Amino acid sequence: VGFHEVIITKHHTKEIPKFTEEQTKELIDVYHARYIALKDTDFVNYIAIFKNKGPTAGATVAHPHSQLIATPITDPDIERSLQGSLEYFQQYAKCVHCQMLEWDRMEKKRIVYENECFTAVCPFASVVAFEVRIYPRAHLPYFETIDESQKECFAQALLATMKKLDKALKNPDYNYFLHTSPADGKRYDHYHWHWEILPKTSTWAGFELGTGIEISTIEPETAAAFLRKQ
Repeated sequence: VGFHEVIITKHHTKEIPKFTEEQTKELIDVYHARYIALKDTDFVNYIAIFKNKGPTAGATVAHPHSQLIATPITDPDIERSLQGSLEYFQQYAKCVHCQMLEWDRMEKKRIVYENECFTAVCPFASVVAFEVRIYPRAHLPYFETIDESQKECFAQALLATMKKLDKALKNPDYNYFLHTSPADGKRYDHYHWHWEILPKTSTWAGFELGTGIEISTIEPETAAAFLRKQ
């Protein structure tokens, strides 16, 4: 049981890097509104928002679109992330994502873009080359709690990041998705929602599939420096 919704943008070929800030904000408004509409349904415990762009990212329909799936279970990746952030909080009484973000903002080597309330960063242990995560600089466990000002800031950060990736990697296929605290009614004050963008710059083969170990061909510091220039 659950819900599956498709969010379809109007233009047949225009992707996010060609949007205006107003159009990007409108897309985020739809994500936010649909999240809020479904989160209190009895059998909904987690809501995934994601986009697959291009055939190597799993897209089977050419018209630009993204998707929302609301399920009664929380996926294992989020469960691991929640457990890790909880263990760190229990030991240090601090949010691990806030600590990582503070470190990255101090070092400045992996920062791709910043505005008043969001930071885009190539994470220290990137899953793929040119992976970017966008974090609210304030500690926010729940995506649904962002206000209008924060949505405007997020739209600005998402658009700027997507433009940089588009220019640097020449219109790559990619997946992006939301990671946020579950909608199961429990408290997750230790977590920190964020947006993950994974460009498709290579194909997983026998080693990656057989071992579960990812190979990235570029250091995140080098990737971030290249993206900053775009």
